[in-house]
Amino acid sequence: MFKKLLVPVDLSPQSMMMVDIATRMEGYGVKEVMIYSALDHVSKRDPLLKALDESIGEAGLSHELVTEVRKEPAPAILKAAESHGATMIAMAASGKGRVKEFIVGSTSLEVIRRSKLPVLLNKFPLEASDDPRGYREKSPPLLDRVLVTIDLSKASKAMLPQVQQLIDAGARKMTLFHVVQSAKYNMTDDKRFQEVKQKMETFQSKLDAKDCEIDVHLHFGTTTYNILEATREIDATLIVLGTTGKGYLRGATLGSTSEEVIKGSTRPLLLIPT
Repeated sequence: MFKKLLVPVDLSPQSMMMVDIATRMEGYGVKEVMIYSALDHVSKRDPLLKALDESIGEAGLSHELVTEVRKEPAPAILKAAESHGATMIAMAASGKGRVKEFIVGSTSLEVIRRSKLPVLLNKFPLEASDDPRGYREKSPPLLDRVLVTIDLSKASKAMLPQVQQLIDAGARKMTLFHVVQSAKYNMTDDKRFQEVKQKMETFQSKLDAKDCEIDVHLHFGTTTYNILEATREIDATLIVLGTTGKGYLRGATLGSTSEEVIKGSTRPLLLIPT
């Protein structure tokens, strides 16, 4: 999954930091990084692109710089990822200025909605662009505390290989998380809670934990709120969401819950099409 990253850049500080982070993911199995720019004015001779290209070279990773003139960046990003054999798209949530801290741009959302590949979406606070090196040094490893949201649909089972790959890549702690929805069930419905617990434990049993500490958490209530609350509770460094499940994370257009989590979270997200 991490083998070949395609990193879209728009020359904003956020996208530049995403490239910097990508060059430091070799420990997760990254072998190659492709910088891709689809703007109507960009050139490989742009000094910022040249600097990015050189920084990846210094990191020792195999890399490629691709620039194209495109009016619609999202379709171009997806086409480039497919044609160049990328295994993951890694992108900043927004590159549209300081006033839009943590806002997910339309290009990012369109890529997530339509991608057949996992998408790593990173959000950078304002201070990150002021002091990129300081931000990077203070940030915990991406796979330090991973929150995996599971809706228990058939589609969620398709996430197993990718979840295992996160463990294989060195995830230190992992929480398998499900919300029993208050709109459908009562908090005193012990039968439902036992059923969910059993299914979650079955999911866990299919994983080879290796050195990863894995636990199961259940919450009761509204889905979006509880996913974000669990993120704060465990201080998650990465949230994993399925994007086409038929449960509460539903639909090729993401659905209200997954889109609300994507927009509401301040943490990096890994979106897995299932």
